[in-house]
Amino acid sequence: MPDHLDSSPPPDALEAQADRLRMQRRALAEFGLAAFRSGDLDAVLNRACELVAEGLDAELAKVLEYRPEQGDFLVRAGVGWKPGVVGHEAFAGGESASPAGYALKRGEPVISPDLADEGRFAIPEVLHDHGVQSMVNVVIAGEDGPYGVLEVDAPRQHDFDEEDAAFLENYANLLAAAIERLRGHAELGQALSEQKVLVGELAHRVRNMLGLVQALASQTVAEDAGAIAYRDAFLGRLGALARAEGLVFEDHAQSLDLSQLAPRALAPFTADGPRAIVVDGPTLWLPARIGRILGLVLHELATNATKHGALSSPEGRVRLAWQSEEASQGDRHVRLRWSEEGGPAVTSPSRRGFGTRLLERLACYELEGTASLDYRPEGLCYDLTFEAPREGTT
Repeated sequence: MPDHLDSSPPPDALEAQADRLRMQRRALAEFGLAAFRSGDLDAVLNRACELVAEGLDAELAKVLEYRPEQGDFLVRAGVGWKPGVVGHEAFAGGESASPAGYALKRGEPVISPDLADEGRFAIPEVLHDHGVQSMVNVVIAGEDGPYGVLEVDAPRQHDFDEEDAAFLENYANLLAAAIERLRGHAELGQALSEQKVLVGELAHRVRNMLGLVQALASQTVAEDAGAIAYRDAFLGRLGALARAEGLVFEDHAQSLDLSQLAPRALAPFTADGPRAIVVDGPTLWLPARIGRILGLVLHELATNATKHGALSSPEGRVRLAWQSEEASQGDRHVRLRWSEEGGPAVTSPSRRGFGTRLLERLACYELEGTASLDYRPEGLCYDLTFEAPREGTT
């Protein structure tokens, strides 16, 4: 009789263990290659489920994506499940509400050799529907928090052990890296797409701006024959355009707020001290194209008031006001009024220069609205009406 008992595993068990390790190594290698080649996150997740099920000799596997807003797990990908489970079924996220919730809360692998005896957490109904008796899962890590849980299920008694959990952790880490790579590629693609849109918008703005500058240059020459007068008028109008465009670029948007544009457009006429310019109007978001024209309009009105109108006198007063209301097809009907008083007596000019034409005609043409100049003896009054899209439809 031998002096001691031989505790070594039988040859069949050793061979089975070796086969299992070979399957797991092959699963890791094949998934690493598939994850590297693919640019489709859903395809990668589903392939991950197929290979990990093979590696653990199980019939069912799934990726559960954690959704913090809902506090649950969505079955994002899987293999072996009935139709209607993947992409639709969700598990509760509490620690005792599901195996995945327990794993996420504990931050460690969860092995359950017999779900019938499980008392740590509730078993989701979908697992009962598929006859699941044993399961093992691990957390899929992420740079900004866990992505979710990788779970393997067996509709039979399966001797999942610590070595299986270790394999599954390595597999989940590889999967997490693949997810981060694909998310990064998606974000980069989105950024490039947005960059193309921004470049296109910038080119469009530049073309519009150059067209306006060309019109200002030619029209200002026609109005002012003297070089100094031309320079001052032209640079003043360029400044008005720049101030309007500056608001758009500062906010990286395609629209601007008239309640911000108006004070900025009128700032050069109040730089030498307090001026009697009262601005009264609500927040009103307008397309950049309309903002450019309104910036020029306000500049022309203030320039005229400084030279000939209310702002040329210490007693002069100017009031700028606007209002809007809903119009047809969801647009807004905007009315803007500039009124002066307290300055020198006003008479209708004998010559209509570019400034007057801009106020009466260009504004109407560009804004498809109506404009009127009323040369009242007590002070100029300018009314401008036009239609503007509602915010969010520019």
